[in-house]
Amino acid sequence: METLFGKIKRSKALDILKNVISSKFFPFSTAAVFLACYYLGWDIVAIYYLGIVTILILLLLDDISPLISQLLFLNLFVSLKNVGAGSADGYDYYSQTAIIVQMAVFAVLAIAALAYRLIVCCVKKKFRITPVFVGICALSVAFILNGFGSEYSTPNNLLFGFVMSALILGLFSAIKDNIVINKNFFERIAYGFIALSVLLIVELAVAYATYDDLFVDGVICRGALFFGWGGYNTYGLLITMCLPSAVYLAGRSKYGYSFTVYSLLIFAASLLCCSRQAMVVAIAVYPVCLIILFVKGKYRIPNLCIAAGAAVAGIALICVFRVEFVAAVKAIFDNIFVNGELNGSGRWNIWKEALGYFKDYPLFGAGFYIPYSYSMNAIFLPQTCHNTVLEIMAACGIFGLAAYILHRVQTLISFFKNITVERTLIALTVAVLLLMSLLDMHIFNVFPTIIYACLLAALVKSEEKAPKLGLQKEKV
Repeated sequence: METLFGKIKRSKALDILKNVISSKFFPFSTAAVFLACYYLGWDIVAIYYLGIVTILILLLLDDISPLISQLLFLNLFVSLKNVGAGSADGYDYYSQTAIIVQMAVFAVLAIAALAYRLIVCCVKKKFRITPVFVGICALSVAFILNGFGSEYSTPNNLLFGFVMSALILGLFSAIKDNIVINKNFFERIAYGFIALSVLLIVELAVAYATYDDLFVDGVICRGALFFGWGGYNTYGLLITMCLPSAVYLAGRSKYGYSFTVYSLLIFAASLLCCSRQAMVVAIAVYPVCLIILFVKGKYRIPNLCIAAGAAVAGIALICVFRVEFVAAVKAIFDNIFVNGELNGSGRWNIWKEALGYFKDYPLFGAGFYIPYSYSMNAIFLPQTCHNTVLEIMAACGIFGLAAYILHRVQTLISFFKNITVERTLIALTVAVLLLMSLLDMHIFNVFPTIIYACLLAALVKSEEKAPKLGLQKEKV
């Protein structure tokens, strides 16, 4: 007699459910749910939704690549209503026992499902040890040993080191050999970022339309751009990471030039969020994406005309509103230098502090929970020096720096093993995160770390040459 589980597994309803959550357009449903929950203050509903979808993907699908698109939204479930206007001491929503317990339950279930998929993968001998995996193991050991023997060594250092190791090594290992790399995979990733960008653009537009304290004396006060789940720098990271996906789809989709137009909107949002690192990285990465589009993409002439028209229109607007433009730029970049000395919102000082900690504790660093000369209200996250390399030097010492250099070299080697347009999409998206983390603490902010681990798994899994993956043969 067929078991009940067997009947359920072969039911039409389950097949429909699997097709829905596997669709490349499903992330737009997630974006709609998260937008509604954000403005209604239904954070727990967003958590339930994402938790249930994550568990379903892990338990029902052989190819868990749709999980990557869903995890992009993990950073965005916190609404402005439930944390107060920019204050970490805002409303007590996230200090309620009921909320904490429900979040913990979904976290445990999701981790258990990920562990199950990794164990099954190993039992079936599908898991492959790669050079990048070895490098991540070394980096994880360095994270765990952070601050070993220093006066700043605390249990928090060990706990945070384990969390960072679990996120990068655990997610990478669980995802890498449980995904199927083909053209649909890269389109699914790209559409996930497009759905994310739609949510972000809507929230930015609403902020511009409704925030009373956003404009002061005709100049944008970027400090007012707070969204509950993060401020303008976090927003800048997420929206800028969406740029490569929009341009990729512009070169691969039917009527792709519509995505070229949309990429201009994403680019504008990366500027209007007033995050300096987002502005700089977007201005650096977007032309690279466009060059690849013009050389390798479809509809080259329409796309070129759109880009040229946008450039002309942008220059014309700057000329017409040059006074306002200069005032806005000056307001945003006015503290790069203070009294003739490099400052950058205090970054220069904390970079020097990080080098001092490295000098005092060169072998294993002083630990992640070392004091810097700025305040940060966060429940668990440590202060960092707003630069990935310097932070690893200060927190993990020479051992951590060597492990990070090894990891970085191995990821570059992985990319150059098989340079395709599709893999360049992943590489450019990761590059946005890494470049912006040279001026902020993104890579140590947990949620961006999750995105990094997922994209890294995709990059390593797609090392096989195009004929084996069913991808296009042309190189970048």
